[in-house]
Amino acid sequence: MKKDDLKLPKTYKTILILGLVFGPFFWLAFTEDGQRRTDLALMFILNKPEFNAALDAFSSDLTEAKLRETFPKLELHCADGENPFGDRICGAEIGTFNQIPASSVTLFFQGDRLSATKVNYRHAYHAIVQDWLNQRVAARESSPLSASVVDGAQGVIAKRVQDGVLIVREGALAKADEPALIWLSQAAIDVRH
Repeated sequence: MKKDDLKLPKTYKTILILGLVFGPFFWLAFTEDGQRRTDLALMFILNKPEFNAALDAFSSDLTEAKLRETFPKLELHCADGENPFGDRICGAEIGTFNQIPASSVTLFFQGDRLSATKVNYRHAYHAIVQDWLNQRVAARESSPLSASVVDGAQGVIAKRVQDGVLIVREGALAKADEPALIWLSQAAIDVRH
């Protein structure tokens, strides 16, 4: 065996090094999964709290105290006053919602009971939120939801859950559309109808 038999050609080494250097950068910058993971890492670095909540299991039995206990890292800012779903509203900045980059969560209370929750996520992750919703409630869905449950239900995906409904805009979002996932308790739906 000659000493030169194990030597790699210079072109091959150059291509291999370029691939090792630029491959991960390309994945992080130009693929959907890479961009999502980059955003998640950035939210961690910026110390934005996670909101890993099973919205499909939320119920109007939840109280503000229980939510504060369950999510102690959320810096909830609350105010009393009439709102579309009750008489008290709390909000907090978040970094992620169930490993999806997000910006804020808003909790609506009627008395001391949770009546609705709104999670604002990043515009680019709307399709991922739609997939999350469809996968999350697919096994639980027992009956179709009538359009009358949600005012102006056209253009939204509304899925019945344990206590109420989860709602997200259907299809692609326009730039002016707010990217939000909303949980409404059955009590909030009953009050509105």
